[in-house]
Amino acid sequence: MRPRLLVLTVVVMSACVPPPPVAPSPGPWRFSGTVSRFEGSQVGASIAGAELTVVSGANVNARTTTDRAGRYVFTALDTGTFTVAIAAPGYVSATPVVALYQDLEANFALKPQ
Repeated sequence: MRPRLLVLTVVVMSACVPPPPVAPSPGPWRFSGTVSRFEGSQVGASIAGAELTVVSGANVNARTTTDRAGRYVFTALDTGTFTVAIAAPGYVSATPVVALYQDLEANFALKPQ
């Protein structure tokens, strides 16, 4: 009698069962970048002394100021969405919404008044 070969094929359908959702880490996160002057359709010189303040959402009331090179940094923010007000004398203020779930670098440009 000859031995018979049995072939068994197993198909795993990983796409059928989605992985469980992963909750975002609470932080702390670093949010940094530069604030520059918007000149026509181009980004120009950096703005020293611009004030960035979280005005709503997560991290409300956190604040920082740009250095001489226009760089800003928030060093320890919590996960979440928030609105940050960016203001500098002689420039139109901006209020972008930021979704922070990891360290983030964002550059902004303000229009002269």
